[in-house]
Amino acid sequence: MRVTLLEKEARVGAHQSTHNSGVLHCGLYYKPGSAKARLAVEGIRQMVAFCQAENIPHDICGKLVVATNEEELPRLDELLRRGAANGLQGLRRLDASEMRRREPHVAGIAAAEVPEEGIVDYQAVCDRLAARVQERGGQLITSARVTSLRSSGTEWVAATPRGEFAARFLVNCAGLHCDRVGALAGERREVRIVRSAASTTSCAPTARSWCGT
Repeated sequence: MRVTLLEKEARVGAHQSTHNSGVLHCGLYYKPGSAKARLAVEGIRQMVAFCQAENIPHDICGKLVVATNEEELPRLDELLRRGAANGLQGLRRLDASEMRRREPHVAGIAAAEVPEEGIVDYQAVCDRLAARVQERGGQLITSARVTSLRSSGTEWVAATPRGEFAARFLVNCAGLHCDRVGALAGERREVRIVRSAASTTSCAPTARSWCGT
């Protein structure tokens, strides 16, 4: 089987994958037993092994999830319970003095220490993944945003500014644009991804996170 990767931007991962915080999340927040929890725990361990094997800059520096008032303490304990149920190792609750010894620049009344969390140079990750595809005979086409998809018998044809590409199978890895790419293939959009220039996100919906060394 031959693989062709169509990359919208001029460099792999330049649209979003390399513009995140670079945090390696380990599955602390997700409901135990859920697919998100299982994939997050498995994923961070696979990513760390990948970085070690490929000499990609990363640091398993750990993270503190901080409670700043009494109302946040039950939620902090729930995160610790979820993390333990998801199989995370080394979790522990820190009081205020322990927390400040661990990280002098953070303030609060208690914290959950998550030692398996870390940070990574995700541009290096994307570049190495792209190189692996090419090393195994795959083709990488940059500046190739898919503008249309059409079925032609046993094949799909993807039209891009770099030309048309035919394949027996399509794999949609368009991130926040995957609903639009799916629609190009005739898929019904039962769920629509809404993007807003003014939107904000948080990596810790139930407590404040601090990732540092």
